[in-house]
Amino acid sequence: MNREQRRAFQKKHKKSVREHAADKLNKLSQEIENPLHEGDLVKLDVDRITKREDYAQTTEEYQAFVESSRDKVFTVRLYRKREDGFSAIIELVEEPKWLFWYGDLVRIKNGG
Repeated sequence: MNREQRRAFQKKHKKSVREHAADKLNKLSQEIENPLHEGDLVKLDVDRITKREDYAQTTEEYQAFVESSRDKVFTVRLYRKREDGFSAIIELVEEPKWLFWYGDLVRIKNGG
């Protein structure tokens, strides 16, 4: 999505693309058995992400990040968490540029 498209989207929806995506995914995730918490250590589920039908349409920069992160460990920061503490969208402390759905992350260690 280019700058013009993002601006048009924000004007129409009164929120950023990131906020809109976070809201959508939070609505889809009413319950989860083992939610991620602030400070948990995770890895990207690279195979799951790259096997999606729409992966080929993502930016080269995003693809490069995902594919180079197979063995990297990241720290969870909940993005726009609900009152009950759950967030379907996770921001990576070390790489805040990208947001991930909680199902695309594999917990390595609980935060402390």
